[in-house]
Order: sequence, then C-alpha cells, then structure tokens
Amino acid sequence: MGSYYSAIDLRGYPSSYFSKTALVKQVNASNYKDILGSFEKIKSENTLFGIEIDDESKNAKKIIRKAEGIDIIIFKSKDSKENREALKIKEITLISNPDNLDSVCFDLARENSIGFEINLQDFFNSQRYRRVKTLEGYRELLKAYRKFLFPIVLTSGARDSYEVKTPLTLLSFGCILGMDIREAKGAITTVPEMLINKKIN
Repeated sequence: MGSYYSAIDLRGYPSSYFSKTALVKQVNASNYKDILGSFEKIKSENTLFGIEIDDESKNAKKIIRKAEGIDIIIFKSKDSKENREALKIKEITLISNPDNLDSVCFDLARENSIGFEINLQDFFNSQRYRRVKTLEGYRELLKAYRKFLFPIVLTSGARDSYEVKTPLTLLSFGCILGMDIREAKGAITTVPEMLINKKIN
C-alpha cells in the first residue's frame, strides 16, 4: 500500500508511502509564537503542518487563535478535567496519548469530531511495564470507540526517515490491537481526511 491508496499519516515524517503527512511540533504558551513562525520556512507539497499543545486547556484557546494556516491541532492528554475542557474546543483535531478518559470525553469527541491518536512510535519507545500499560490503554480505547463511535486515527509518530513506517505496518498494528481491517484502513484514510477537512471548513 502506497500513496495510490491515499493513506494519511497525521503525525509522521514525509515519505512516498503516504499521500499526506503531518509534521507536528510541540508548543506551549511560552514558545508557540516562535514555532508557528518556523513553519513558514519549510512549506512543501503534500506536507501538513501541526502543533501539539502541551499546556493547560485554558492556554490552548490562546494558542489556537494564533495558529492560522495550521492543518492539525493536537492536545496532549492530561487528566480527565483537562481532557473534557480540551474536547469542547472544536478546532482541536486530535487528543494524543489518550488516557484518563470517561464517557463525557467520548461523547464530546463524537459531537465535536475530535479524534484520538494511536501512535505506533510511542508504543515502540515505551519500556516494559509502560509498554504493557500503553497497549492496554489502546485496547480500552477501541472498546469505547465501538460504543461511542468517535474518530480514531493510527499514526506512525516518525520523527526522521529511519522511523518511517509503511501504511501496511500501521494497518497491521491496528489489527494487533483488535481493529478489523476496515476499521484500520479507515484510521489511515477516510478518518484523517475527515478531520483535515473539518479544519478547512
């Protein structure tokens, strides 16, 4: 599977495997102006630009107001209260490292078309107990997904050319977690496309 299938990686490193790839940089209330300015220097075809807000949800609104031209806005998951507040911000595309979630969070995600990210590189980079917990967390998320029907995406999390994964690898990882092939394909094609279009409209 290559770009012919219009696979999209919403957090990765540009490669010919994907029709679109999002370069994501971490921001907070202190550095977001510099990070947003740096994107102007690296514009390229088929590359989306994203920010991951690693800050309190109250600062997320301020950062988002300045994020004009940014394709993907990710909020780094924290506690339940912060997740709920972030999920009320319709401009957010994804919640990363989804944890401390409840039924209120899932309802908000469905209503506001905000996705949850399953990141392959995060799983690879975790060690022993943390890896088991990450795997359990992803599987619990999939159980909730089938009940609440919120968006879910699979991402490579690649930060350089050595970490690039193929769409087939992402599909396989999704299936290992318990997705069927249709769900896994949707998580790298139609669902990311829907989330990107939400940002454009």
